[in-house]
Amino acid sequence: MGDMEFKSSPEFSLGMEIELQLLNPDTLQLVDGVLPLLAQAPESSFVQAEFNQATVEIASQVCSNIPELEANIFAILRHLKARCQELGMTICTAGTHPCCDRFTTVTPLPRYLTQQTACGYLADLMMTCALQIHVGMPSGDEAIEIMGRLKPYLPILLVLSASSPFWWGRDTAFASFRQRFLSSSRTYGIAPSFKNWQDFCNFFTTAQYAGMFEIIRDIHWDLRPQPDLGTLEVRVMDAQPTIKESMMLAAFIHSLIVDLHHHCQGKQTGFLLTPLPWLIEKENYFRASRWGLDANYIEDEQGNSRPIKNIVKDILNTLAETADSLGNSSYLLQLEKRLETGPSYIRQRRVFARTGSLKAVVASLVSELEEELASAIRQEAVYT
Repeated sequence: MGDMEFKSSPEFSLGMEIELQLLNPDTLQLVDGVLPLLAQAPESSFVQAEFNQATVEIASQVCSNIPELEANIFAILRHLKARCQELGMTICTAGTHPCCDRFTTVTPLPRYLTQQTACGYLADLMMTCALQIHVGMPSGDEAIEIMGRLKPYLPILLVLSASSPFWWGRDTAFASFRQRFLSSSRTYGIAPSFKNWQDFCNFFTTAQYAGMFEIIRDIHWDLRPQPDLGTLEVRVMDAQPTIKESMMLAAFIHSLIVDLHHHCQGKQTGFLLTPLPWLIEKENYFRASRWGLDANYIEDEQGNSRPIKNIVKDILNTLAETADSLGNSSYLLQLEKRLETGPSYIRQRRVFARTGSLKAVVASLVSELEEELASAIRQEAVYT
């Protein structure tokens, strides 16, 4: 069977990709603006096209810690915001646009056009935004080992990132409807389990031969190895309205992966979620996407469940020492505090309950990012 080289990267280095919505500043509806945006600065490697022309993706450089990643993302976003303003657009992000009522205009790149043909009507509705976090791995075997251990934590990440309660102008009753929609596509959702890197390579060779995938990037699982980058990529999260929230999740994932690595080596003890049968994994996904922080998580093969909030607190307690060693403690403290106020899906519903307007919900998403960027600029001015 085939083999692929896994290009190792600096151990536990960090990268981040954020998909953002391009908006008309007056109507706050999505606007197909990515092509003029890219034409404005075609040499930029940090601003990239996405599947639909009403979104844009930013990608960080490789960073060694969370503060470095945060500074890099802030710099890219400030630059992007200025470029969008020049073109008469504004930006925000969340898992979905609350009142989008139009079909996708696919970005005319060969890979996306092929994907459109394969997906049929699903491609017309592909108006979602994600947060993706890369963590550097020393080898393919290590990536597959951590991938297996990380799988039961994905519903936790889905809950903590949920920001897509509205879809086509309706409250879906889900915390993350983005996850429900994407799970209907053939290459999205829960990743299979593999014994080692060679096992994954064998699978991919078979899948290529069968016409399932052409390249690794055609795999859209919620967790996948990236051999060209030497990373494990966590893809389950909805896009976050603020950079601070993205960094909380990045710090959580960073601390969790390092902690799981220590478990692999027998250097760590403490609370640990264990892999579960596929049907229970699927049920935990559904519960997380449906009820968010009010979900009950199935912990074992006997069907015992606990409130997901309690499980998050147990995980945070276990990660405390590792987070401290990585300089991530302040971010995890913010994440713990946010368990009381809730992720974006709760804030969006509060705005709608208060105003009865989905446009007001979009405006709140725009304001959250704008205020954060403005605050960062003011802080920089103080220090310089």
